[in-house]
Amino acid sequence: MTIINFKVDEGKKKKIEEIAKFKGYKSVSEFIREAIDEKMNLQKLIDDFKEKNPPIDLDKIDIPDFIPDGKYLGISRNTIVVIGDTLQEVMKTLYEKFPEASAGILRKGKEMEQFETLFSQFSTENTKCFQQAEIAKRFFPILEIFISLNGDKKSLLGLVDTGASIMALDRKFIENFELKPIRKSKILTANGIIEAPIYKSMFQYENLSYELEFTSSDTSGLPIQVLIGKNFIDKFNILFLGREKLFCIQAL
Repeated sequence: MTIINFKVDEGKKKKIEEIAKFKGYKSVSEFIREAIDEKMNLQKLIDDFKEKNPPIDLDKIDIPDFIPDGKYLGISRNTIVVIGDTLQEVMKTLYEKFPEASAGILRKGKEMEQFETLFSQFSTENTKCFQQAEIAKRFFPILEIFISLNGDKKSLLGLVDTGASIMALDRKFIENFELKPIRKSKILTANGIIEAPIYKSMFQYENLSYELEFTSSDTSGLPIQVLIGKNFIDKFNILFLGREKLFCIQAL
C-alpha cells in the first residue's frame, strides 16, 4: 500500500537522510519502513501486555469471608493468588510465581503499613537523551537536576533509580544545609525496614519544577548527591537503551 500526501519540511528531510546514511540503510525508504515497523511493534507489545495484565481494579477483586482479617493478599490479573502473614512473604512469592503479570498487594480488614522503598508509550517529542556514565567499566544513568534551598538553586548529580519510590539525598549534603525533616517514615532497604526522616523541597529539571519528598542516604560510593526515585521519575517518561548505553527523558 502506498501512503500518499506524506510530507516533511526540508529540515526534517535532511535529518532523516543523515540518520539513514549514518545507520547504514540502503535508502531513506528502508529507514522509514523500519521506523514505522518498530513503532507499531512496540505499540502492539504494550497493548497485548495491558490486555493480558489489566491494572488492579478493587471492584473486580472478590475477597472471601473465610480469609482472616490482617492477612496480606497478593493480586495478579485482579485475582487473589497468594495469601500470607507478612508483606515480605507475599511479595517474594508473588514475584517468583508471576514475574511478568501486573500485580499488587492488599491487606484484608486492616490498613497496610505505609513505607517508602530504597533499593510508556514513548515518543521523541520533548525528549533528550544522555550517555550513561562509565565508572569502573560499569554504566550508570546519571542526570543533572536542581534543588531549591533557602531561595538558592543548587545543582545535583543524580542516579536514576527505578527501584526507589522516593528521592534520597546524600546525608552529608543534608547536614551541610541543616535541613529539617517534616516527618519520619518506615523505609524498606536491602538491610530491612528502618525509620528515617523525610524532607521536602522543590526539584527542577529543565524548566519543570516539582515539590517532592526525599529522605537521606549514603551515596559516597558514586560521584552523585541524590538517588532519583520514582516520585521524581513518574513525572516523566524515561527510556533506557541498554545496548547503546543511553537513557532518554521525556517531559510529559
